[in-house]
Formats: sequence, C-alpha cells, structure tokens
Amino acid sequence: MTNKSENADQTSYTLKNEIEELVERGIRKKKVSPKVLLVNTILFIILLFCVCGWFIYDHFSDHNTTHREINCYVSIPEIVVNLRSVNPKGNILRATFNLQIYNKDDEERIRDFMPIILDQLLSYLRDQSISDLEGPGLERMREAILLRISNIVRPIKIHRVILKDFIIQ
Repeated sequence: MTNKSENADQTSYTLKNEIEELVERGIRKKKVSPKVLLVNTILFIILLFCVCGWFIYDHFSDHNTTHREINCYVSIPEIVVNLRSVNPKGNILRATFNLQIYNKDDEERIRDFMPIILDQLLSYLRDQSISDLEGPGLERMREAILLRISNIVRPIKIHRVILKDFIIQ
C-alpha cells in the first residue's frame, strides 16, 4: 500500500511542480494591440447598425408590396378653375388626375372621400398662378396634392398623383 500512496504523492507533487513552473515562466494572456481593438470595435458597431437597419426596414416599410398591387388607379373628375392672375381676363386651368394606390380594396373608400378631395383640390389650385405651375412648380403641385389627399384619406396610402390632363388657357 505504501507504493500506491507514494505514487499518488509523487503524481500530485509532479503536477504541483509543473504548475509552479508555468507560473514562474509567466504564461500570460496575449495583449491585444490598441489598433486591433479599435478595428474590431468599429466593425462590431457597423454590424450592429446593419442589423438594426435591416430590422427597421423589414418591419416598418412597405417593401412587401409587389408591382402588381400598385397598379390600382382612382380617377378624380375633371377640375376647371380660374388661376390667380393680375390679368383681368384671367387664366383657366383644366386638369384631370389619377391616384395610384397600393390596394384595390381602398378604391371604394377613396371614392367616399371624393367631395372633400375635390374641395381641397379646387381651393389649392385657385390659389396658384401660371408661374407657380411651370417647370419645377408642377412637381411641387403634385407633392402638395398628394399630401393634402393623403391627409384626407388616412390611413389609406397613396403611391402617387398622376396628371392625366393639364391645360392652362
């Protein structure tokens, strides 16, 4: 029995010696240079922003809408208004618009709001002059009309306003 106990003591003594030698040699963790740490931190932050951006895009955008679903149109009846002018004769605008909507089911709901939409369009267009509707003013007019109609029919989403007919006399 003494042999076994001597072997056990010798094994534990050998392990203790090896541990002490390793500690004496100074096995330490590798130091990471500040440049490597900075690069890794920047890459982690970029990855974090990408994941957050994807999450926001995936959950809060209408990217699931297919092209086929956007091909729904609602016609607005022809509008004839006098434009604001210093000319006593005045200028007349005749315009027809289409609304491009995302969902065919919303067409009937938009038609229910048509009297209010027409009222807003007439009020807006009467306040415009010829110079307001030329060049880039035409795009501003579309954006203004889109905003006004979107506020009226909310929560229905309108993709864009399309000019079907636009004549100034």
